[in-house]
Amino acid sequence: MSEEYVPRVNMISRMGAGVVGGVAGGLLLGILLTALGFFDDRKYVELYGQLVGDATLSTAWVMLLVVAGAVGAIFGSFVGRFITGQIIPAVGVGLVFGMACWVVLAMLVLPIRGDGGLLSIKDSGGIFALGIYTLFGVATAVVYALAGPRRKYYGRRYTTGLVMAMPRARRRRKGDD
Repeated sequence: MSEEYVPRVNMISRMGAGVVGGVAGGLLLGILLTALGFFDDRKYVELYGQLVGDATLSTAWVMLLVVAGAVGAIFGSFVGRFITGQIIPAVGVGLVFGMACWVVLAMLVLPIRGDGGLLSIKDSGGIFALGIYTLFGVATAVVYALAGPRRKYYGRRYTTGLVMAMPRARRRRKGDD
């Protein structure tokens, strides 16, 4: 990672870092969905696979990563400028963003293409799916904060964090007595 300054208004760099964060979060999302058995149930495979008309597990994984990358790009474009290079705010923003992703993806977009009910917590995977999507949001935000553009700090940055009020030694000039 370079420490060069990238302007905060550079939408392309924020979007690219958001895609990286989204794909990393999507990998975590897919692994957790598979580990908790959501992909064993054909419902999730069919929901992600029906986005392109093929309901196989490999297509569901690819579509999950594509959707995660697109969601990451949206994250980087609109929300990323508030957390550039800061881990702690990234976790908080990621929690909220992950919950919003669960509402939009699992409760609205995927049921529209499938036969599930809109805004149904039971059909969207329940509380475990909410937790998994929240972890997706946190992973996306943290990877974005690490890989995204940096803020430029003006002035002197102290490494110790301690600033002492000490007078500076001055040279004596001729004529000063």
